[in-house]
Amino acid sequence: MKKCSTFEDFKGKEKPLMPIYDYECADCGVIFEVMADGQGHPPVCPSCGGKQTKKLMAAPAIHIKTDGSTAGIEKRVKDYLKDGKISEATRFADKARSMVKSDKVKRIADKLHEKTDK
Repeated sequence: MKKCSTFEDFKGKEKPLMPIYDYECADCGVIFEVMADGQGHPPVCPSCGGKQTKKLMAAPAIHIKTDGSTAGIEKRVKDYLKDGKISEATRFADKARSMVKSDKVKRIADKLHEKTDK
């Protein structure tokens, strides 16, 4: 089996990437996902145990995670704090929270409020 680059490579370990396929059971009609086993044998249905399963045509799942705005907000807040401008950092984080719907931005603003409310 050909090894593919993964995050594990950076930690000194290499892990093969295995594709996930959708199958449908001819007996009960349930659709399920199975990680490829490399053997090429159709899987057994997890619902009814039927052996009459067929691979379905499916688009691959893709998740692209890019959030440059959150990183920029975090950097700017840190810069304000380095300069000792806590009220400016809090004001900026509050404005960013209202414009960028991100859990990380919300946590940054909440943490600043916790520190300034003490």
